[in-house]
Amino acid sequence: MRIFGRILYALMAVGFFLLAFTYSKDLMMTKYLEDVFGESLIDEDSEFSKYYYFYTSIPNYHKDDPIISIESNGYEIMGYEVLRVYIDDNDELVSEESIYLIVYSDTEDLSQVGYLILENSTSDATIGIALQRFKTLNIINGINDNGTIYVVKETFLEGNYDKIYLVGQLENTLVEEDFNVEETDFNIKTFIEDFYSENNRLPTIDDLSGLTENNIFPNKPHVATDYAHIFYIAMGIYFVIIIFMTYVIYFRRKRKKY
Repeated sequence: MRIFGRILYALMAVGFFLLAFTYSKDLMMTKYLEDVFGESLIDEDSEFSKYYYFYTSIPNYHKDDPIISIESNGYEIMGYEVLRVYIDDNDELVSEESIYLIVYSDTEDLSQVGYLILENSTSDATIGIALQRFKTLNIINGINDNGTIYVVKETFLEGNYDKIYLVGQLENTLVEEDFNVEETDFNIKTFIEDFYSENNRLPTIDDLSGLTENNIFPNKPHVATDYAHIFYIAMGIYFVIIIFMTYVIYFRRKRKKY
């Protein structure tokens, strides 16, 4: 019975460790994003473009001018071209073209937003795109069927869609606008493949001048090292609690017996 209790206690300690670790990381990132959020969204005097801290963090290359740009009824729907690339087992370059979708409003409650619908007004064909809130911030991302933020370009191209709807949780239409996405809107892939053919490597930050001439930029992951103290404090509190509990449950009880 004593062994079972120790095993149970160890499992609980591990479980709480994972919860504390995840929570403290999320807390650190949330604080970081809250502090920089205005710089990329609502500060018109900022050197950064809108949504800078969001679309630039998506691997591996992006363009900072959106393919989709809609402002209607207090909502903004933006779509940025992103390209993920990697070298496969056959040393071949694999490229995946996607649109990173953002829905934002500084006046409306985004918790009431449901999903996006693309429609071909000629054939009445439609396709839905799920939306997911970005952590605790008032910004929403489009996600694919796998629940990730890469909505492949074929989603927009294959149906020749020309209307977009933002639908609320109550199935009410929040935004209805014409839009257009064409194959010619996507050109990062061609540049990256040409660069790879010529140099036998992928472009990096050192090749920035060549990239920016084509309005192409490498990704910039979220870096919240200035807020690492939040993580360390939260984890420190966890270890203090777990050490205290271990002492009270096991060592202090043993002392009382003697």
